[in-house]
Amino acid sequence: MKQGKPTMADIARLSGVSQSTVSLVLNQKGSRAIPLETAERVFAAARELHYAKPQRSQSRRKGAEHPVLVLVSDLTNPYYSFILHELELAAAPYGLHLVCCNTYHRVEQEDAYLDMALGCGFFASIFLYPPDDPEHVRRVSHQMPVIAICDKNAAPEIDLIELNNFQAGCIAAEHLLSLGHRNIAVLSSDPSRSLARSNRIRGVTDQMERSGLEDCLSVVVPNAREIETIPGNNANYRIGRAIGQRQELLSGKYSAFIAINDMVAIGVIDALSAHGIQFPRDYSIVGFDNLLYTGLSRISLTTVDHHTDILAQAAISLLLRRVDPSMEPALLSSTRFKVECTPQLVVRNSTAPLA
Repeated sequence: MKQGKPTMADIARLSGVSQSTVSLVLNQKGSRAIPLETAERVFAAARELHYAKPQRSQSRRKGAEHPVLVLVSDLTNPYYSFILHELELAAAPYGLHLVCCNTYHRVEQEDAYLDMALGCGFFASIFLYPPDDPEHVRRVSHQMPVIAICDKNAAPEIDLIELNNFQAGCIAAEHLLSLGHRNIAVLSSDPSRSLARSNRIRGVTDQMERSGLEDCLSVVVPNAREIETIPGNNANYRIGRAIGQRQELLSGKYSAFIAINDMVAIGVIDALSAHGIQFPRDYSIVGFDNLLYTGLSRISLTTVDHHTDILAQAAISLLLRRVDPSMEPALLSSTRFKVECTPQLVVRNSTAPLA
């Protein structure tokens, strides 16, 4: 009688493990719970039996052969929504289909989504924030392309679209100093929890120090109790509203503010406007990101733009280079691609010369 083709059940019997373990290993699910020696035993059994993985039918794969996982920390931050939109536009001509997931900076959630992408045969993964588990990301990058759009040194082991938030901070401070402002406050959530925030503040501080005005700079951060008093889901807007309630901002101590991002700036503007404050008559304010809302006439916020459209195009171009069949495999495996995008000041009506 002619023997049938070897199955995963045959491999399980020969290697002495469960069939589910065989499936995890052969489908490269990315599970870190399987010991290396167990995986090697499964692969050895598969080779001995001349096992070949079944090919998926074209009908099942049609229109969905190139899924790309996009990981964000919190989609209620509009920055992620805008860059996700640009990524979809850049990816569509190449048949790449984006699947977006929130991690809320939870390591176990980040790892689970990456393992899911491996197990389901995703084409690649793109981080829109610095990975919270760089070691797991490094291991995953050996099995599928992984790209991050974030500050340099945040993800040294994978391909990187580099944001220069230090330079962005310098640009914001330089603009206000050129308008004659000297007493400036940076309005921010906890900078220790975000490399982007801390780099922006470092850039502002560096520019103030080079102007001999380091003693004129303050960093204002709300506490948890203040934020809890402001209803709503968008954390950055609530942080801005909470900071805007501080009497310190109404004391006349400062003439200008640098908000850590546009949504914080909008929250501050709303809070201070309730006290009759007008921008730029009473204060100047600068944000970061250049979200769509900042160009609306009522807001008209001066901001520093990282150009989400260029970031998205660079990410997709880099991804396609990573899977380019004409590239030498050995060279690809030992190469890390990095692209740097230069931030640019967008001047609107929220800043003016100091009267």
